[in-house]
Amino acid sequence: MKSETDYYTILQVDPRAEPEVIQVAYRRLAAKHHPDVDSSPDAMERMKLLNAAYEVLSDPMKRREHDMSRFRGQQPTIEDSSTKQRPWWFLVLTVVVLLLLLRFNVRLLLIAAPVFLLLWLLMNWQRQRK
Repeated sequence: MKSETDYYTILQVDPRAEPEVIQVAYRRLAAKHHPDVDSSPDAMERMKLLNAAYEVLSDPMKRREHDMSRFRGQQPTIEDSSTKQRPWWFLVLTVVVLLLLLRFNVRLLLIAAPVFLLLWLLMNWQRQRK
């Protein structure tokens, strides 16, 4: 299985498709591109791709491996919730701690504020590097 091959695209189904939908899509495309029906020179190659895609997507274990390999190559985006939540939670926690320190002692606030700011900047920098 090639990591750059997207079997969902080959079978023209959504990655969240049920096994029944995958089977119907495979049968429809196989009937259309079968070498006995399709006389184009690339019909045999297309049928091999369809068979490989159906073999992987019809087996739950192989499908799970394929899904994981699809996501390994993708870089996390700003919209990705796992990368988006961490710095904001840290920022909220920082504001709460700084407000508590302001209530008790101004000197502690002057020491803690730059430290929290530096940690928040480092977290954002690391997130951008990934």
